[in-house]
Amino acid sequence: MDLETIKNYLKVEHEEDDRQLLRQIAAAKSYIVNAIGRYTEGHAQFEIVLQMLVAHWYEKRGMYESGTTGSSIPFTVEHLLTQLRYTSEGEQDNEEENQRTPAQTDLSKEGVNTG
Repeated sequence: MDLETIKNYLKVEHEEDDRQLLRQIAAAKSYIVNAIGRYTEGHAQFEIVLQMLVAHWYEKRGMYESGTTGSSIPFTVEHLLTQLRYTSEGEQDNEEENQRTPAQTDLSKEGVNTG
């Protein structure tokens, strides 16, 4: 994931935080790899988790004490990481292939009352 993609996701138009965002992108990649045990960049869920982590860290900068609001990783990120952890690489390849070639659906008869 590149800087421009993250900036678009965060709706950041200035360049003052570019170095910070680059560090957060690198940290988010490491965080995901450490959480799931492998590198899965390019997988849709990996990209979403990366964006969510960077957004969380960017918007909630600072140090927090245990038990205070804003200090923990959001539930959605934890849930997506769990799914990534238990998805085999073969399943990820199939998902990526399905994303490139969506199944054709015949909608010509959908909603037609045959009775």
